Amino acid sequence: MEFTKLSMAAGVLLAVAAVTLAAASLLHFGVAIPLGGTTISDPFAGAAIPEAVIAVVVAAGAVAALARLPLARWLAPAATLFALAGTLYGLTVTLRRGEAGDIAYHLTLLTMLVASGALQLAAHRAGARTRPGGA
Repeated sequence: MEFTKLSMAAGVLLAVAAVTLAAASLLHFGVAIPLGGTTISDPFAGAAIPEAVIAVVVAAGAVAALARLPLARWLAPAATLFALAGTLYGLTVTLRRGEAGDIAYHLTLLTMLVASGALQLAAHRAGARTRPGGA
């Protein structure tokens, strides 16, 4: 039971990360997104395609985890590591640009990805305890 809750929580975090990456990609492709009384616009072609690719990979990991597919055991951690690498690179670019909102987004995304990774590791360990032979 603990394994399932941990895996599902990790999957939810990956799903949220995928949605935010897709939104960031759209913004960087030049799509203006109305939000309440304001509109967010941040065209930056250099980030649009990488964010879209990362979003698709992370979404695949999220779907696998949430659907409890056997391939989630390797896909969710692989997607998380891929996204961590891409987000860390994106943060280095963002730091040079000095955009406070973009820096905050990358740090928040990193936090979600690290938390998802920690939950995946905990789920793996919980699952190992319930299988014959352990570890």
